[in-house]
Amino acid sequence: MKKMLNEWKSYLKEAKEMEEILNKVRDIFFGAYSTWQPEYESFHDEKIKRLLPVISLNAQEYFEGKEDKINKVIRGAKSAISLYWSDKPNHGVGDQNMLSYVIRKKFEILEKNLSDMDKEILKNGMMDQVIDGVKKDRSNAPYPQSLAVSSGVINGKQVDDAYMTTTEAMYRFIIPMLKAKGYYKGSSEAPEKKRQTRRKYDAKMSPEEMLAQMKKLQK
Repeated sequence: MKKMLNEWKSYLKEAKEMEEILNKVRDIFFGAYSTWQPEYESFHDEKIKRLLPVISLNAQEYFEGKEDKINKVIRGAKSAISLYWSDKPNHGVGDQNMLSYVIRKKFEILEKNLSDMDKEILKNGMMDQVIDGVKKDRSNAPYPQSLAVSSGVINGKQVDDAYMTTTEAMYRFIIPMLKAKGYYKGSSEAPEKKRQTRRKYDAKMSPEEMLAQMKKLQK
């Protein structure tokens, strides 16, 4: 009985640790940063500070006379929301190079918040499951509404940086970067485009279920 209790405690501890890693991936890599968060300060390195005036000028040019839109884009860019750093029509005022840097910078911030053990867990299957799950599982809530891009879900919650979970961002930027760093072993080839249909959100795999699945893969 004591052995079973110890095993159960160990299992719960592992599940909690996995949940904490998932939350870091969601809130830091796929997140948006508020001014009071340390991630916000980390994001605003010298290069970002040099690029933000370009974003501001582009927003004023692209959305001339639409002050609310201009302010929204600038605030979003400062918060590390990738959509506004992209060249996506009607929303982005950046380019591919800016977007690539922003995504790499956000991953750099994530890595600084991970222990060596966290990194090994992500490299040994968890990141594959996160990315593959995000690609398949989309919420019904579009963000922003006019873009009609549904937000991916990690550990039961929608991510703040919805554009990073789109097929376009995944296969052009995120998956190639993760593969190069040893975090992703899945396919880097984008699937053929299919007609998109909305579906109801099904509950995501729990940390406990993910832990059990990872242990099966490691056997």
